[in-house]
Amino acid sequence: MSDARVTFALEDVQYLYNRRNLALDGISLTIREGERVALLGANGSGKSTLLKLLDGLISPSAGRMSVFGEQVDTLDDDSDAAHRFHRRVGLVFQDPDVQLFSPTVGDDVAFGPLQLGLPLVEVRRRVEAALTQMDIMHLRDRAPFELSGGEKKRAAIASVLSLEPDVVLLDEPTASLDPRTKWVLVNLIQQLGQHGKTIIVATHELEIVPIVADRVLVIGENRRVLADGPATAILEDRALLVEANLIHEHLHRHLAFTHSHEHDAGHHGETTVH
Repeated sequence: MSDARVTFALEDVQYLYNRRNLALDGISLTIREGERVALLGANGSGKSTLLKLLDGLISPSAGRMSVFGEQVDTLDDDSDAAHRFHRRVGLVFQDPDVQLFSPTVGDDVAFGPLQLGLPLVEVRRRVEAALTQMDIMHLRDRAPFELSGGEKKRAAIASVLSLEPDVVLLDEPTASLDPRTKWVLVNLIQQLGQHGKTIIVATHELEIVPIVADRVLVIGENRRVLADGPATAILEDRALLVEANLIHEHLHRHLAFTHSHEHDAGHHGETTVH
């Protein structure tokens, strides 16, 4: 992977909301083409802010950041570099309703390609390809408000895939989904990585990480990179996960299973977490 082209390079990046509220503090990292990366961190650690930076929705308050070799401070809204960037990077928000606003799912998936000014025959091809990839062709003529939570997530991902980006950023893609729907979506995300796209998934759900990522970046509650390494090594580092507030200190492993203690008066139970 070291020979792959650099997609994102951040050096001591800081971000302040409203110029005073620290959201990220001294983030340095490099992500290369084709990597599958999980951003792990407790709620409020800055994962969503980092994804917005990588998507170009916000710019660093301090530090240096380049995307596809272009410095972010040169990516003004009117530059050719900015247009190239936004065609190559797609962000799937945690709330799919942010991305689903058209009368039908098909219209939502077609919106991006139409904005690019592509011929209608190419728009139709991209819509069909994205719907097929997310296995929701049957939802093409449905209104977004009629969909279940899992269907909305898949439609939102399809609306990004229709742009045919090189990089797909996903913010808590499995949040608030029932177990069956969650694992269907996880498998679909895994397939995106197998197609060669750079995948960056922000999550605090440890059980999905081995399937969607090979590399893990842990963002600590101090809003800095706490650890960066192979998914297996990170997930086996119990002290690190406790420090990042990703597991409770009583969580431990027995053989191939993970159990969490439930402490109450006179009872010590164990609940299996898969």
